[in-house]
Amino acid sequence: MLYVFFVEKSLSLINESGIVNFIMPVKWTNASFGKGLRSVLTKEKFTDKIINFGSYQVFDASTYTGLQWFKKDSETLQYLELEEGFKTNEQLGRYLNSVINSDFHKIQNSTLTCETWTLSNSQVMSILEKLNRQPRRLRDVFDKIFQGLATSKDDVYFLYDCQSDENYVTGFSKQIDEIVTIEKGLTKPLLKGEDVHRYETVKTDRVVIFPYKTDNNEAKLYSEEEISKKFPLGYSYLKRNEDVLRGREKGRFNLDGEWFQYGRKQGINSAEKEKLIAPEISKGGNFSYDFKGEFYSTTKIYGYIKKEAIKEKYEFWLGLLNSQLFWFFMQNTGYVLRGGYYTFKTNYIQPFPIPENISTEIQQEVEILVYEILKMKQNNPNNKTLMQEKEIDNLIYTLYELTTQEISIIDNFNHL
Repeated sequence: MLYVFFVEKSLSLINESGIVNFIMPVKWTNASFGKGLRSVLTKEKFTDKIINFGSYQVFDASTYTGLQWFKKDSETLQYLELEEGFKTNEQLGRYLNSVINSDFHKIQNSTLTCETWTLSNSQVMSILEKLNRQPRRLRDVFDKIFQGLATSKDDVYFLYDCQSDENYVTGFSKQIDEIVTIEKGLTKPLLKGEDVHRYETVKTDRVVIFPYKTDNNEAKLYSEEEISKKFPLGYSYLKRNEDVLRGREKGRFNLDGEWFQYGRKQGINSAEKEKLIAPEISKGGNFSYDFKGEFYSTTKIYGYIKKEAIKEKYEFWLGLLNSQLFWFFMQNTGYVLRGGYYTFKTNYIQPFPIPENISTEIQQEVEILVYEILKMKQNNPNNKTLMQEKEIDNLIYTLYELTTQEISIIDNFNHL
């Protein structure tokens, strides 16, 4: 993120009346790496104006940018985010030439800190401020929000287009470009990002070779002798890839008796639990429900395990996280990627506001509707559930005591 250093350096070069203007990414305003720059800017009140291009790409690159002005002792940050669907830079240019001062949302620089900035227009900011008056956050609901398996050599551990019987799994290995057969007991069903869709029943034809045994709810690495005796076919396959596995990360796994372990231990202890799951990158909520706790996943999927003290069922939280309100929050506080997709990483998800008290009536109505959607999707993933989803949205709006005007703003925003 070299542009951060350019901004900091430029501010040391200008005089008291000088202005610095860049076309650069806006991610620094809400990303963790931008905390240092935010600290510098807020301390000296340097931020003057930002025109955020949103999902429109001025340059042929995956990074979204904006016009940004910096000057010393600026009392307010003037902020404008493009909402129109521009197709060319010429259209953008004509729009920018028509912008007047009253189009900007003004934020007192004295209210900004080194923490994440939430920037939007005045109507949206008003709704976000109302939501943020709720006393809890999503981090208070879920005991764990965890990322999937990091093997550091997926082509060895993942088998594709698998068929299985009671004892064996046969699938394609990309590493050796062959179909192999190994013991089913050495594998776990594996999800990739494209396998998880909104409310749909989770299924996969992939497995991951899982060289761990569960002991007191903790996954422990098998010994090499245990694998060779208990899973001879699986052991033979791993031995064919031994040099590759030992050579991972410049030989960090060149360890006798442990060369077949995963690169990281994330995701190995929590997957076999009831949980919600969602892809890391998504357009709108794409949460689904692993109610049996049977699926492992790649690093591109996150699992959500709620705290034992939370009385609402997983169906309720599935409805909330797939709601229009949650998507509205993500679009206005998160980070946009190419094509209008957003990243659903924990630092963007966890701040979502949650009411202290959720009425039993709303809770049960949402759960019933979600159960109905899940049954419909199980019978046929293409079944239309828009009516039920709209009812859920209305219940969530009621839960947050949103007005008709606020609901209209949210619905219109989500359909831009």
